[in-house]
Order: sequence, then structure tokens, then C-alpha cells
Amino acid sequence: MLFDVYINGRLAGTFGHEHSENLSVSVAGTVEGNYLFAGVVCRENGKLFHQSWDQLELGQTDEVRIVASDRNAPTQPAKKFEMGRTDRKAWEANVCEFCQRNETQVPKFIPGDAHRPGICSDCVELCNAIIAGKT
Repeated sequence: MLFDVYINGRLAGTFGHEHSENLSVSVAGTVEGNYLFAGVVCRENGKLFHQSWDQLELGQTDEVRIVASDRNAPTQPAKKFEMGRTDRKAWEANVCEFCQRNETQVPKFIPGDAHRPGICSDCVELCNAIIAGKT
């Protein structure tokens, strides 16, 4: 299941997966602005994954149109996680914005989004030490 999303008549992205189990495209508004989000739950090699794309900023008067796609592949997702807490596997594309190590190279990783940077547990500990005046 793939869907093309157009903003003001221009293709903004193709979202989904050939083995989608659940696809979500939503619009959210805050005092800071309006945004479009896309995410999909899909199955690959018998495992469930969640993929998401970077949010797209929308203007107050932007027109959004979502239509079934005839394309063969979606826009590359920004993040991908294997689902299931005990089975969750790290993904190399999730990078700590502070030390630039990826999720597979750090003890724990807190993923970010367009408004918050991703950060690893080592950098959180360093920040805490700086705040406490120990560094």
C-alpha cells in the first residue's frame, strides 16, 4: 500500500510499504505551525517494522491531497525500528546529533524528530556532568 502526498499540487513524497499492515498520514497543528506526518507498520521477512518519515511543514493555506500511488517504491523513510520491545533492533540511520555515533554503537539511544535531536545515553551522561559542574 503506497500513497502519494501532494502539497499545493506538488508531490511531497510517496509513503507506505509493499507489505503495509497499517499506514498513517496525518496533519497536526500547533501554535508554531502545521505539519504532516507519515508512518507505516509493515512486515519484512516475518518481522514487524515501524517506519516513519520526516515531518513536512505546512502553511496556513496549503492544500494537501493524498491519493493511492502507482509508484513501485516509497520515499526513503527517515527512521525504521523493529517492533516488539524485547526484539527491537537498532538501525544505523538513527544517529546521535551530538557525537555522531549511530544507534548500533551506543548503549541506549533516544530518537529525535524534526524538533528534537536524537541523543545517546553517553551524551546524556556528559550533559548531566556538565550541568552538575563535574566537567
